[in-house]
Amino acid sequence: MKNKIYSTIEKIEDINIIEEKKCEEILNSKMKPNKSLGVLENLAIKVAGIQGRDIPELKNGYHFIISSDNGIVEEGISSCPIEYTRIVSEAMLNKIAAIGILCDSLKIPYSLVDIGIKNDIPREYKNLIQKKVAKGTKNFSKEPAMTIDELYRSIQIGIELIEEKKEIDFFSNGEMGIGNTTTSSAILYSLVDEKIDKVVGRGGGLSDQGLEKKKNIIIEAVKRYDLKAKDIFEILRCVGGFDIACMVGMYLGAAKEKKPILIDGFISAVAALAATKIKPEVKNYLIATHISEEPGMQIVIKELGVIPFLDMKMRLGEGTGAVLAYSIVKTAMEIPKRMKTKEEVYKLFE
Repeated sequence: MKNKIYSTIEKIEDINIIEEKKCEEILNSKMKPNKSLGVLENLAIKVAGIQGRDIPELKNGYHFIISSDNGIVEEGISSCPIEYTRIVSEAMLNKIAAIGILCDSLKIPYSLVDIGIKNDIPREYKNLIQKKVAKGTKNFSKEPAMTIDELYRSIQIGIELIEEKKEIDFFSNGEMGIGNTTTSSAILYSLVDEKIDKVVGRGGGLSDQGLEKKKNIIIEAVKRYDLKAKDIFEILRCVGGFDIACMVGMYLGAAKEKKPILIDGFISAVAALAATKIKPEVKNYLIATHISEEPGMQIVIKELGVIPFLDMKMRLGEGTGAVLAYSIVKTAMEIPKRMKTKEEVYKLFE
């Protein structure tokens, strides 16, 4: 498992800045004021660099929801019971939860990956992928969340999810797991020099008392494992989740395959930040979509140096913000391909 991860890391290359420049020149030649299409032009240029061609093209995308439970919920840091992970996951598969409704409405193919749900999904679904590492992580306030083998396996699964869909042009991810704003906040707090109040939010709707408990648990765990001084693998092992580790693998896998991958909200973004700590070049393959209402999101996007282009006051997770960006991202690729230059337009209609 470790060899697979490190061989993936070694194969990640930087993007093609020459093709980026060519795409920018093509856009500047079109019948419009320079940069007047803003984000659409930036997206086209970015994908040109990723794909290594001056006229980029994104025909099809694919969304993954990574679902897992977290032992830290034993400490009462969530407003929802742990069985909610399995129930909502099944609702997603039946297209009656938010992400299922959005993907179905927008005709976006998606799968839900059970990488660590405590209670098994009892029914079979065509878009359910069974990759369970364990029935949830351990309670990190008492012991590390996972073993090193579990961590490597989770990351490898993320890499393989991308490898198995090489025909897809771009990807997005989301998650489902009670307690995973606590795990993602703990990872972020370990990585940055920020006060806990700026990192930790209410997640699914904690009370003031619950929020303070959540902050204290994170502070104590980071001190206990000395995570401010540890590398990203040890941070993920001690306070992470299987879902986050799997998404880290997805970001690594997408970069290796030279495919753009859309970041969703806070948890997805923390996984993206973790991936860049493993391989900095991963940053160039990331497309930030929307700004989550979780307070720590501001810190993550600053660390990543990305600017989300949607602000819809959302904080649900699941990848809901990312899939809403699909039409924008795909449409952006049509501008350099189909828009005419001033000379071409004059020739057609003069």
